[in-house]
This record gives sequence, structure tokens and C-alpha cells, in this order.
Amino acid sequence: MSSLFLSISQDTTLHLHITEPRKDSSKPLLIFLHYWGGSSLTWYKLTSVGSSSSLTSDYPTASMDLRGWGKSTGPGQDNGRAYSITTMAGDIASAIVQLYQDADTKTLLDHGFILVGHSMGAKVALAALYTLPAHLLQELKGILLVAPAPPAALVLPPEMKKQQKTAYDSEASVRWILANVLAEGRNLTETDTQNVVRDSLSGNALAKAAWPTYGMAEDVSEDVKHVFQSSPARGVSIHVRVLAGELDIVEPRERVEKEVCQFLRDAGARVSFRIVPGVKHLIPLESPGDVYEEITIF
Repeated sequence: MSSLFLSISQDTTLHLHITEPRKDSSKPLLIFLHYWGGSSLTWYKLTSVGSSSSLTSDYPTASMDLRGWGKSTGPGQDNGRAYSITTMAGDIASAIVQLYQDADTKTLLDHGFILVGHSMGAKVALAALYTLPAHLLQELKGILLVAPAPPAALVLPPEMKKQQKTAYDSEASVRWILANVLAEGRNLTETDTQNVVRDSLSGNALAKAAWPTYGMAEDVSEDVKHVFQSSPARGVSIHVRVLAGELDIVEPRERVEKEVCQFLRDAGARVSFRIVPGVKHLIPLESPGDVYEEITIF
């Protein structure tokens, strides 16, 4: 696995973990986008060579740290859009363009790419479709949305919103949220827990605040709808697979089915929906095998 840093703007650099298959492959590049509080490490069970659910022997992979998370940087001031979904979507489009234009990384995209987004990362993945150049959008082979946040605005009750704003303030608060909200404890290893704590605490303050303050309330649905409805080449041909956790209280399966799956079907997408039993929100860590299976179906 190698690290790659891409300059997006004067104050934003994206970090990517890149893997290339150990043998000749005709598989598309897997681009992984993490949840609010995560990093590229969220996907380590799918991108580490030694993992039983690793995809790296067959697929090239690029797991990204969104701006302000992991090893990526972001603006030091927030004008209310510095860490918005639309802005992060632009980052992803810019990163894909740079990978395509660089002779050293262009081969990663020889067979197209698949976007894999988790929670906030799923909303970013959908929004990124609108910002991608048409010639690269045509290389999209599919989208996997894992416990996705809806593309339309989501307004939480005041108490829940307040809880989110302090969720990543300390190791104790992260461990509480992890144990009581994000995951079923029996599904996680101690390594998983340590990684989540480190990722959640290391995000910069503006990135942490942006999602509960304005990111989840941002409505990108019209942009997403435009992509799927603008032409068959850009819309109907895109297959979207969706996973929801049976026990998820962050993105309950009923909301995922109504506000993500039905929305995309109405927009003209081909949508497959499956519920993962016995897990909450952190499906990439709790049940990576289910993510593996969905990807290999494309």
C-alpha cells in the first residue's frame, strides 16, 4: 500500500491510500469514502493484503481521507461551506481527474471505477457525480452506498444534534458513542475501537463541526437527480447498490429505503437494496464481508 497526496487548493490536500492488484486485473478502481469521524483506515479490512475480506488481489483501490480527516488538510477558517458536501464532492472529482491525468496513476482507471461511500461519504459520493467531467462519469461502473446519509436535507431533533456536536470531544465521548450508537460491540475488535477513537479525535475542529452544523442539512438532491435524469448514458446505466444495518439508529433502514433507495429509483437509477443483519452503522468494520460481496457483484 502506498500513500499519495493530491493538492486540491492552496489550503486543501487530500491523502489517499493506494493499492494495486498483485496480478493482471481487469477490475475497476475502487474509490472508498469514509463516514463523519472516519478516515481511509475505515476500510482497512477491505484494503489490507492480509485481511480475509481484502479486495486488493483483484482490484486497484484508492481509499481517501476527506478534507480535515486523517492525513488530509483543509481550510483553517469556515465560511459555512468550507467543509460542505458540495465542496467535498468537488475534492473527489478533482482527485479522480488528477489520477486520470497523471501518467503514474492513470492505469488505475484503465477499467473504470466504482464509488463506495459510507454514511456522510455516501452523500459525498452521490454529490460527486454532478461535478465529474462527462468523459469520466462514463467510466463509472457502479456505486455502493453503505449506511448512506440521504442526499436531501436531514434535520435532527435538537437533543440529538447537540449530542453529535460533542461526540468527538474526548476519548471517553468517542468510546461512548461507539458503544451506544455506532456499532454492536461484539462485532468490533480492539484494533477497530482504537482506530475509530484515533480517527475521530484527529479530525480538525472545523471538519468535526461541519457535518452536524450544516453538512447533514445540505440538500444535494437536485444535483443528484440531474445526473440520473439528464441522459441514459449518465443516469439509467448507473447501478446503485445499497446496504443498511438491521440495527442502525444513525441511518435507520426505513429512512435509507425511503430517502435514498426510492429517491434514486424515482430519478431513474437501477437500485439494489439489502439489509445486513446484526449490525449497526459501522458496516465496513462490523461486517466487511457484506461490503466485499456487494462490490464483487458489479
